[in-house]
Amino acid sequence: MSAALSEQPARLHSIDQLRGYAVFGMILVNAKGMFGVATKHLTPDDAEGIWGTVVDQLSHHKDHFTYADTIAPLFMFVVGISMRLSWLRRSEIVGASATRKAMAKRFSTLVLIAFTIYMGWLWDALMDIGLAGLLALMFIGTPALVRAIAACCMALGYQAIVSFSVYGPWIKRTGDLTAENIPYLYKWIPYQSTLFDVRLNGGPFGPLSWCFILLLGTIAYDFMRSGNSTGIIAWCLSLGVGLCTAGWIASVGWGETKELWPITAYHMTLPFPLWSTGLCFLTLLIFYVLCDLGPVKFPTFTSVSMNALFIYIVQCVISETEAPLEIINSCYGSIQQPLVESNASLVVPLGICGILTFYGMLALLAYVLHRKKIYIKI
Repeated sequence: MSAALSEQPARLHSIDQLRGYAVFGMILVNAKGMFGVATKHLTPDDAEGIWGTVVDQLSHHKDHFTYADTIAPLFMFVVGISMRLSWLRRSEIVGASATRKAMAKRFSTLVLIAFTIYMGWLWDALMDIGLAGLLALMFIGTPALVRAIAACCMALGYQAIVSFSVYGPWIKRTGDLTAENIPYLYKWIPYQSTLFDVRLNGGPFGPLSWCFILLLGTIAYDFMRSGNSTGIIAWCLSLGVGLCTAGWIASVGWGETKELWPITAYHMTLPFPLWSTGLCFLTLLIFYVLCDLGPVKFPTFTSVSMNALFIYIVQCVISETEAPLEIINSCYGSIQQPLVESNASLVVPLGICGILTFYGMLALLAYVLHRKKIYIKI
């Protein structure tokens, strides 16, 4: 492995395509509220049918895993791949210290951006990426085994916090905060409502679990860049199946020893990072076979991946700005109510078309930037 790492491999199309797919998935999941893709717009019969299943799979849940829950881990996984790639390239040129400082600046910037655009639900994707990246900086230059051990320690550390402190009942929504069970952090840190009122993606300690996914992504890049197709397939398949199996075992109840832990991003307990990272390795394997071993290139994914974080931030800003929403609603909302009254089953497919059109506009922006060789780095 060390000999292979010293060489500069050909660009892996699968990584660009995978990153672009992750951005597509995030837009698909995040933009559904802009276009009325919600169960409340369906009749009871439709909610139990195919469109109800589509809405369910595009939504996050507190008690089960859906398609929507595959996307943020995949994006974090790809961030880990990119982080390791950047470390290996830049540290050889400017040194480890300068590279680490540049990465710390980048992830700190993401945290500041998250504070700006996530007011009200602070613990979302950019915040978790920024904090998990800062945690991973301590280990990014270490051997793969050390990174794997660090990843496991972080996931187990988060699980210990949830299992053996009042943080667990709080993050799992099994109890309200009272004067007796408020965590000390809640008492001591200012802006408690901003930091603690919304229990999302594991809350303020969630980046420990997210860092597990990111560090496993750095390990994925190590064997991806080796160029050994047999080894890549074997590693992706074994780690994918192994981690999914471990996640399922961690989720089930163990008699009186452990209750059932749902695989959900709301809790971020051990089953979720294990299960979702296993799916990340399997998804990477699919893209590797299709795009590197085969001739497949999905349209828009590569150009979107070149400015992935910028495109994601743009869609966040648009979806949270009232003016664009008013324009959308003036066109879409005027026909939505008659559709609900006459044929509710048309609302979701119409909304999906709206989401895809929205993605198409962002993909066009990414394509223009790519053609002009403009790459906006955060």
